[in-house]
Amino acid sequence: MRFFDRALVNGRSIRVRSTEKIDGDFALGGADHELEDRRRSVIDRPWVWLTQVHGNGCVDVDVVGLENARGAPADSSVTTRSDLALSIQTADCVPIALWSLDGVIAAVHAGWRGLEAGVIETATRSMRTHSSAPLHAFVGPSIGPECYEFGAEDLDRLEARFGPVIGGTTSDGRPALNVRAGVISELLRNDVVIDVDDDVCTACAGGFFSHRDRADIARHATVIWIEES
Repeated sequence: MRFFDRALVNGRSIRVRSTEKIDGDFALGGADHELEDRRRSVIDRPWVWLTQVHGNGCVDVDVVGLENARGAPADSSVTTRSDLALSIQTADCVPIALWSLDGVIAAVHAGWRGLEAGVIETATRSMRTHSSAPLHAFVGPSIGPECYEFGAEDLDRLEARFGPVIGGTTSDGRPALNVRAGVISELLRNDVVIDVDDDVCTACAGGFFSHRDRADIARHATVIWIEES
């Protein structure tokens, strides 16, 4: 499991945890009691999880409430509450945890479709309805371009939008997508400070699930919450 902690103002702090294969399967739709046990092993408090649809939807938990947020069809969630944890599930897509120093947090699921749809901009805009403080990011493990061969038509369109940084080459010399580079570029464009870029390839580094490389149906969880003093 990846760990990251950062102090906030007023004695609070944020906690980010990004699981690995050894921590178990956090995919939705399995045995509920087993999934709840795994969640409690990370942090024992109510979790917000999403039915991820590779779009740009963002759920503001403060507005809709915990029960309406859980399972909502969206790819990011935002809150100022310190009594719950925000989470997303990945197995190659880029997991992002966001926070402001005065205590707004978000969890973002960014595959290439969500990136193209503007999920990062939507999430950061939602956070800024709660705070004008600078935003910070933890970017977790995801598939690297060395393992992500990509179709020329889609790649040309994404390069036209995000620039050549989103292109790459696989380990055997084929055209590839560098979705992490696209995410980093979008975070910077939206004035987010990147505190952690955990640049590990989920397909070839070992110890991770990979949907694209191995057709894994299991998922990691990336979780963020506020810890009171």
